[in-house]
Amino acid sequence: MSHPSILILAGGQGSRLWPLTAKNIPKAFLCFDDTGISLLQRTISRAKHLAPPEKIFIVSGRSHEQELMPQTDGISYENLIFEPSARGTLPCIGFSTLYIKDQSGIMIVMPGEQLIRDDIAFRDAMSQAVYFAEKFNTVVALGIKPTFPATRFGYIEIGKQISSDGEFSIFESGGFTEKPDGNKAMDFLSSGRYLWNSGIYTFPISWLLEMISELAPDIYEKLIEIEKSIGTANESKVIEHIYPEIRNISVDYAVMEKAENMLVIPTDMDWNDMGTWTEVSETWEIDRYSNSYHGKYVAIDSNGCIIYAPKKVVAVIGVKNVIIIDTPDGLLICDKNRADDVRLIMLNERGHL
Repeated sequence: MSHPSILILAGGQGSRLWPLTAKNIPKAFLCFDDTGISLLQRTISRAKHLAPPEKIFIVSGRSHEQELMPQTDGISYENLIFEPSARGTLPCIGFSTLYIKDQSGIMIVMPGEQLIRDDIAFRDAMSQAVYFAEKFNTVVALGIKPTFPATRFGYIEIGKQISSDGEFSIFESGGFTEKPDGNKAMDFLSSGRYLWNSGIYTFPISWLLEMISELAPDIYEKLIEIEKSIGTANESKVIEHIYPEIRNISVDYAVMEKAENMLVIPTDMDWNDMGTWTEVSETWEIDRYSNSYHGKYVAIDSNGCIIYAPKKVVAVIGVKNVIIIDTPDGLLICDKNRADDVRLIMLNERGHL
């Protein structure tokens, strides 16, 4: 079995992580500890367990090229793909496949902004995903066994078991559910039949292009127009003209939810999508009063807080369940239960500040 091509998505803005993302720096480029290693660099390291550097590709926005370059860790410039504008994950992935020479091979798509601590377990699960994607000519999703009733994630229902090798089993997908409400998420958790959708997919490239052609023909037509220009003097001009016209849609909504023969591998590896300050704080130290922290702080009669203050001391007195994030670009003080609503700040900032 040959090595898969790997596409790392490194353009997500991380709007729930303001003010660290106040300058529109993609979340994947950030480091949330003292190592100096970004989420993207960690993702590249995981990818190298699955394929050599020449088969690893990174896609990001053209406006982030300068920030991306120091973080490529041995991935050549020829394997960097730049979108002229953000149009959702389906156009992004479809566009990226046009630059992958092995169109008959298998591709793994993974976000560059997730934290997975066990690289070996990840390698083993993805090796199984590659095998079954090739064997059944379909997409294999990596599912995460839920640990709490999350409403921010999509869920995949576990269907009929297809195979088991002792360490990993593979199942048919019983269908997608996008971001359920609290009651439904609790039902999913208690049933034991649902997995969080990690957004990590393995599939034959030819399968994806066929699905785009069938389910999103308008997008497929635009991609074909772009493909004809690749390698010509008009390539950049054509991309700049056509790509922004492509409909904005996610690969989940457009393709994965409609794929009738999807497979899923359940895993319980230590996975964190680093989507809100609550998730990020799970990677930090915790004191005896359940305060999660990164940096220096003083806490008096305070518990359950999340404190990020790498440059100065933060002191809290008599507060509970508060998020305090101090950066050179802004200060966030937020009720811990409203961590999701931090995304509203960037919307307001763009419109009024």
